[in-house]
Amino acid sequence: MSEPINPAVALMDESLIRDMTRVAEETGAVNLAQSFPDMPVPAPVLEAAHGALRRGHNAYTRTWGAPRLRRELAAFLERRDGLRYDPETEIVITCGASEAIMASLLALLAPGDAAVVPEPIYENYLPGIRLAGARPAILPVDPFDGSWDPGVLQSALGTGARALILNTPANPTGKVWRAEELEVLAEHLLASGALLITDETYAFLTLEGRHVAPATLPGLRERTVTIASFSKTYAVTGWRVGFAAAPARLMSAIRKVHDFLTVCAPAPSQTALVEALRLPASYYDEVREAYAARCALLAGGLERAGWRVNRPQGTYFLLVDLRQLGISDDRAWAVELARERGVAGVPGSAFLWRGMPQPAGATPPDRRGTFLRLSFGKREEELAEAVRRLAGGPRA
Repeated sequence: MSEPINPAVALMDESLIRDMTRVAEETGAVNLAQSFPDMPVPAPVLEAAHGALRRGHNAYTRTWGAPRLRRELAAFLERRDGLRYDPETEIVITCGASEAIMASLLALLAPGDAAVVPEPIYENYLPGIRLAGARPAILPVDPFDGSWDPGVLQSALGTGARALILNTPANPTGKVWRAEELEVLAEHLLASGALLITDETYAFLTLEGRHVAPATLPGLRERTVTIASFSKTYAVTGWRVGFAAAPARLMSAIRKVHDFLTVCAPAPSQTALVEALRLPASYYDEVREAYAARCALLAGGLERAGWRVNRPQGTYFLLVDLRQLGISDDRAWAVELARERGVAGVPGSAFLWRGMPQPAGATPPDRRGTFLRLSFGKREEELAEAVRRLAGGPRA
């Protein structure tokens, strides 16, 4: 008799991102694998967190999120994007964007549905799709130039797709989806009747061009779930607070799943993040400029050392181009790089459907890597040390 394990779980890998952090700790490598943004928490936000703890904000909040935070978030989204959401019926505060993604997928996908995902794929999406009993339909996006084929999108949506998951700015590629691309997406989504689930965690880390909230496009607001996190913008990844905003008919379902997943996000964090949403526009400019400088430091240093890299438009990740190295197993190669050269990154197959576990009897995973993801969300001295260790370029 086989073990009573959900087949979807059998298709889940341990997070390779967090596994590479463990490799970095074991080898003493500079950890450019996991995204711990090394920026100071804004002083008003930190003081608000201290105050919340001193005042004993230690109990559950409302399941959907503290009312003050939901009201402040609704006002913030209207100021930023011109999008109006009712904080009482159209917003939920979650334990990070990760929970918002999982709750949305479990609430809105049914067994047999398809969900379209642009590839490279952030690692949380496929497990959520499969746990919902749905299946992925892949939209390939070139990891280096961001190009994609609208015809493939149309075909993917025609496979019984219930939703499209869109990450912009995109992890791991740094692609920022342009307004004209979003218009094409909107046309196909409206024609197919599919929903749009967006992950806009890095909206304020747009280094080139401008972030466009997909829900602002004509016809999309009423069929879009907008998801984001406070973690990266305010350097509070451990506070575990994110959100989803959506029309009430969709939000009602998402809130039910959220209720039974986590009850509520941490109360002191929610109290403090009210102040984060009141920070002046200059704060976001400073963060963007700081990350752009760190990107230039890492990218420029690697290029001078003989590596080929992309130039991300957003996030705090860049890709090292491995296409010319003929690597057969990029996971083994990445571990060896950490051990021998002292720098840990995430192998690209972690973000590719063909590099992930497949159903029994399917073709074995193909782990030939085309890129290594490195984070530049680190102190400048760490980035300089990583460049020093990788001096001389790739070695066979």
